Amino acid sequence: MKIKYLFLCAVIVAAFSYLLLAQDERPFTLMATTTTQDSGLLGILIPELEKDTGLDINVIAFGTGKVLRSAMDGNSDLIFVHDPYGEQIFMDQGHGTKRIPIMRNDFVIVGPSADPANIKNSLDAVQAFEAIFKSNSFFVSRGDDSGTHKAELRIWQKSTINPDQFIPGNYMPTGAGMGRSLNIAVEKSAYILSDHATWLTFQNKDDLSVLYENDVHLKNIYSIISVNADRHSHISAEKQNIVINWFLSNKSKQLIEDFKNKGKQLYFPLN
Repeated sequence: MKIKYLFLCAVIVAAFSYLLLAQDERPFTLMATTTTQDSGLLGILIPELEKDTGLDINVIAFGTGKVLRSAMDGNSDLIFVHDPYGEQIFMDQGHGTKRIPIMRNDFVIVGPSADPANIKNSLDAVQAFEAIFKSNSFFVSRGDDSGTHKAELRIWQKSTINPDQFIPGNYMPTGAGMGRSLNIAVEKSAYILSDHATWLTFQNKDDLSVLYENDVHLKNIYSIISVNADRHSHISAEKQNIVINWFLSNKSKQLIEDFKNKGKQLYFPLN
């Protein structure tokens, strides 16, 4: 009986040790908004992050809304997103422990160069959206609950227009990332809200161009949030801090500053 007891204890210890080892070897998961991937920024930052920290970083890119929902279930150690309102709800509900703004850029309204809605002369982004609707022009929406989609909806909410009021077929939700949505806007010669960085690195511009920018409604802030390790035993707060400290390092800031397209800076560090 004593031998069986000792054997059982040995099995339990071995299993526990295996779980600890598996947790230690588990890749660190960073879920990020698709705009940071589509612009190419993650391709610059992640290799340097891995090299400097020794961590194996598993990157998953989705729209910000999906990232926030998935992180609530502990599917990510850290998230990199750009929806201040959604982020605050995430924090208020206790899903996150640290929220640190890392960088900024802006949104731009892109459309056919002929600008049939004449949005270039708008007083602000809200008036530009109203002009697009009133001109019966095509408008492509991300429609994917991403940070860009949320920013678009906030502008519609400030206007006198509900997207449901568009002529059927003129308002086109794609449910896709920024790159695919831009391709559809090119195909349809439509207006679209895009983050500036992805637009600058987008290759298939055809006849589309930036028609409206530099407006208070078009601010775009990206933040790092650590998922609450107290709610998910597989998440390491120690590793979270290592990665956060790297994003706050001078090297990270320099990499973000140096990330350019045709000499134009795409993102601007905040810390």
